[in-house]
Amino acid sequence: MDDDLTAVRDLLSTPGPSREVTDGGRARLLAAAWGRPPRKHRPGGWTAPFRYGLVAATLATALGVAVLTPSGSLVLSPDPAATASNAPTARQILLAAATAMARTPSAGDYWRARTVTGKLIVSPDRGYVLRRDSASETWLSRSPDKRGWSFNQYLGARPAAEADKLAWQMAGEPVSWRYPADVTGMGFIGAGETVQSAAGARVGGPPKGPVNWEEVDRIPAGAAALRSYLEHKIGDVSDRERVSRLRKGCMEILSGLPVSAEVRASAYQVMASLPGMTAEGEVTDPLGRTGQGLSYQVNKPEGQVGNGRFVIDPDSGFPLANETKGVGRLADGRSVEVSTFTAYQQIGWTDEEPDLEGARAGDGIHAG
Repeated sequence: MDDDLTAVRDLLSTPGPSREVTDGGRARLLAAAWGRPPRKHRPGGWTAPFRYGLVAATLATALGVAVLTPSGSLVLSPDPAATASNAPTARQILLAAATAMARTPSAGDYWRARTVTGKLIVSPDRGYVLRRDSASETWLSRSPDKRGWSFNQYLGARPAAEADKLAWQMAGEPVSWRYPADVTGMGFIGAGETVQSAAGARVGGPPKGPVNWEEVDRIPAGAAALRSYLEHKIGDVSDRERVSRLRKGCMEILSGLPVSAEVRASAYQVMASLPGMTAEGEVTDPLGRTGQGLSYQVNKPEGQVGNGRFVIDPDSGFPLANETKGVGRLADGRSVEVSTFTAYQQIGWTDEEPDLEGARAGDGIHAG
């Protein structure tokens, strides 16, 4: 089970608060991991693709903010935050995404979520930056006749960019990296952790823990109702913390929870009502796909603030990736970008069946 789905279940089960662009070889590795041909641009197999999101964003830019009414109609109102360059604001992008999302199907035999998680980290000798990726796939069903599945695969590590590759070659081309006790300035990596360059086997088994479908069904559609529901879960916190947790809860609903399209559209509407998100324009996500980037601040447990980026596909309203970025430091004093990300390849309901072919035997699954 990936981290996002685990976080969502934690939210539902607790009463209170709970860059590189991929190259062709990386695309082939990701494709091989799931037994599918590589795609150059958009993720395949979304529940439904829509150009409407892009149209709505364009209209909102020119005329105001696109607001989805309960009847499903699009109402435009002036937006004082619009810039002189006519670039869409974060609020406009989120509301346009809500409009597109509300029109996607909400039924199927399985809820499927396929993600790639990764990190940019400084090597233990502080000579270059590494990129480490893993893939996960979750299939959930309400039907007692349909078994749920979870698949995971470590995709390996490699130098993040060409300059990092040269430094790695000069370091003797290591294939394993053991991290020291002090990992300050190395990024999102644990002390004493070992990173391997080789990819691992695809491992399948049952999902970790049952889904509380009754609690899922209690999550309401409608921006006001959803915000009230989330605020009740969050409890009594500061205004700043409430905004941060509301945003996080909405992102978890959008990226990992088997709810209806109406609920997911409402999550976008709640996010649009929150302060603190800034439109970056068109960006490239960690899998090389283009989308609209929205930056925001991340409150860390130790009281520090990090930089987050949420990337949305403007054609469909589906999230593409969520990233948290930081600054690392090399031995020569240079600053480099470090990050952790989750990229969403497929999210939504489907009538397809899980692909058990090639998964490692174990946990009730037989190798194909």
